[in-house]
Amino acid sequence: MLTMLVRLASALLVFASSLTLAAPPLLIAHVAPTTGRFSLHAEADRRGAEMAIDEFNAKGGVLGREVVLISRDPTLDSKQAALVAEELIAQTKIGFMVGAIASNVAASMSAVAQKHGVIFINTNSSAPSESVENAHRTKFVFDAHGANFTRAMLRYALANRPSKRVLLLIEDNGAGRSNAAAMRPYIVEYGGTVVGEVFSPENLSDPAGVLKQVAAIRADVVAVVVSGDNQIKLFAQIDPAVFERQQWIVGEVDWEELYPAPGTPRPLFGTTWAWNLDTPGTREFVERYRKRYGHTKLDWPGDVTHADYLATQALLDAIVRAGTTDTHAVIRQLEKYRATAHERMQNAPAWMDPNSHHVQQSIYIARWNPRASSPERGIEIVGHVPPDAVRYEAEKTTRLEPLSDTPRLTP
Repeated sequence: MLTMLVRLASALLVFASSLTLAAPPLLIAHVAPTTGRFSLHAEADRRGAEMAIDEFNAKGGVLGREVVLISRDPTLDSKQAALVAEELIAQTKIGFMVGAIASNVAASMSAVAQKHGVIFINTNSSAPSESVENAHRTKFVFDAHGANFTRAMLRYALANRPSKRVLLLIEDNGAGRSNAAAMRPYIVEYGGTVVGEVFSPENLSDPAGVLKQVAAIRADVVAVVVSGDNQIKLFAQIDPAVFERQQWIVGEVDWEELYPAPGTPRPLFGTTWAWNLDTPGTREFVERYRKRYGHTKLDWPGDVTHADYLATQALLDAIVRAGTTDTHAVIRQLEKYRATAHERMQNAPAWMDPNSHHVQQSIYIARWNPRASSPERGIEIVGHVPPDAVRYEAEKTTRLEPLSDTPRLTP
């Protein structure tokens, strides 16, 4: 009996010791608005993070630690988003943040992250301001933004037009105005002239009034900066014949804006990736996604999922290369980020601009077939523009906080 008790006590000591020595999980917060006009984007974005984290955990985690994803809805309100960031950092004790979607949310949360020294990976926000005036040493922007898209689209739209009158249709918010401001120099560069601006409400309930204003201004090209579900509302009320006699372009259209309304006509648009690209790695990625999410509403992956997958993968890779979760060491690794075309599933390599912390990557020009037999068959890629041809010159002026003035953490 005594021998059994001794053995039991010894086993309990070994078990307790193993619990003490086990590394705590590495907590990563995924922040994206799960309600409102970006709710489908938030779901797609989270799936990309899940796929990347699951792959690392299947190989033993990161530095021997399991990676755990914690999801939070920051809402679309900047002040509320800042409070959510404070709670995640101060109370939940997360180590890193990924996500955003809405640019105002990204700007608000990343400012809080910089204050605490927490690395924030902006996976999907399209305002150029994210990599200029709202850039931070701890923030890294992995999506292409409006300046990249509109530079590619404007060159394409204005190339063969003898008359180059451009009308701007702008969503009345920070992201819309930032994109419109970035667009103007490219209109001039490609021989165009801005003949007017029409502002679309952020909460677009009825596009008829907006479209009436557009129709009243004589233009050859209509450059649209409208996001989320507002795109569906807007384009659903436009006669397809308008797109035939007048060149409409929209800087970026996400899969989450195409898939829910397959019969809605669309102008030419930009994207960073599509499931049917003939690029190395794409087919395998689609198969992995379909195996896990093929029974859900978004049963095919889009550019948002692709962007978050690569961004989360880059973060975890940076931690592994650093050999530590020390944020200064991880920041240095992220600033060196480079990826081959194969790794990106794109047609050209991509790299992190160390000055602006914005990934320079391929842009694709696409069109939409509203009569396709199923939504996933509707997207058609008509052109590729390499990173150097769409770089945003204003990023040369970006000023990040010195690393020495950035709080240092080892989560």
